[in-house]
Amino acid sequence: MFTALFTISEYIVTLAANKWFPAQPYVFSLSVLFISLVLMRWGMFAIIPAIAGAIAFCIASGAEAQHFFIYIAGSVFAVFSYLYLKLMGKENVRKDAIRSAILVILVYLLMQTGRWIASLITGGGVGTIVLFLTRDSLSLLFALIAITILRKTDGLFEDQKAYLLRIEEEKDARRNI
Repeated sequence: MFTALFTISEYIVTLAANKWFPAQPYVFSLSVLFISLVLMRWGMFAIIPAIAGAIAFCIASGAEAQHFFIYIAGSVFAVFSYLYLKLMGKENVRKDAIRSAILVILVYLLMQTGRWIASLITGGGVGTIVLFLTRDSLSLLFALIAITILRKTDGLFEDQKAYLLRIEEEKDARRNI
C-alpha cells in the first residue's frame, strides 16, 4: 500500500513538473523522502519503493532505457544508507534531528553517487556528478523539511516493530494504573 501510494505520487509529481515547468533545470522527486522514511520504518524493504519510484519517475519523464538503468541503480544505491541506521541505531536516529537529517542527506548522496556510477558505465562523463547533485537539490530540500515535520508525528518516522512494542507497553502501563 505504502509503495503504491509512493509510486503513484512520484509519477504524478514528475508528470506535473515536466508539463508545467519543462524548461527548468531542476528535477523534483519524492524518492529521497520515501526511501528515508521506509528505511526507518521497515529497513531494507526500502529497496521495493526505491525501484518502483525510479521506474515511475522514468516512465513519467519519457526516459530512454539507459536512464531507467541509471535511476534504478541510483535508488538501489541509496538503500545502502541502511548501514548508517544499523551503525547509529534507528532509535538514536529517530530521536535526534541532526542524525535524522544526516540519514536524509546520506540517502541523497548515495542516490546521486549510484546514478553517477551507472552513467559512467553507460558512457557518461565524469562531470555528470555535478549535474546529478544540482538537478535533484530541490528533492533533498523537500525531504529534509518533510522528515523534520514527520518526526513529530508519533510512529511515522520510527521502526515499526519498535513502535508497536512501545504502544503495547504504554497500553499495559495504563491498564496497571
